[in-house]
Amino acid sequence: MGAITAQEALAIGINWLLGPVVDINNNPDNPVINVRAFGETSDRVATLSAAFIAGAKSYPILTTAKHFPGHGDTATDSHLELPVVPHSPERLAAVELIPFQEAIQAGVDSVMSAHLLVPAWDNQRAATLPPPFSPASSDKNWV
Repeated sequence: MGAITAQEALAIGINWLLGPVVDINNNPDNPVINVRAFGETSDRVATLSAAFIAGAKSYPILTTAKHFPGHGDTATDSHLELPVVPHSPERLAAVELIPFQEAIQAGVDSVMSAHLLVPAWDNQRAATLPPPFSPASSDKNWV
């Protein structure tokens, strides 16, 4: 699948795939992930995502693991409202993050963040938004 997708994309002039989707389809009420996912378990999604990346890598094309940190266990369309991923850091590490770790190990070129609120990490800003700018708390020399 990855090789064929890469080949077809290159044939029409696309050199960066916005895939694979590495979300886990673990919420039957999810309005956006469902059939776009490779499966309902982190192991299956991780294995098939890595295979997709390996196939695509046989061509000169970039790949993207999406939607970090995992949009599968939400029941809200992020194009309409802000979904919340209510899980603990331990649950995120044990389930949602596994396919992303596998994709990175497989050599994915980029990771697309999802417009989600993950209170375990930040209860005020969506994952797509940076923390507030504060030069005083930064270790960078802002000029």
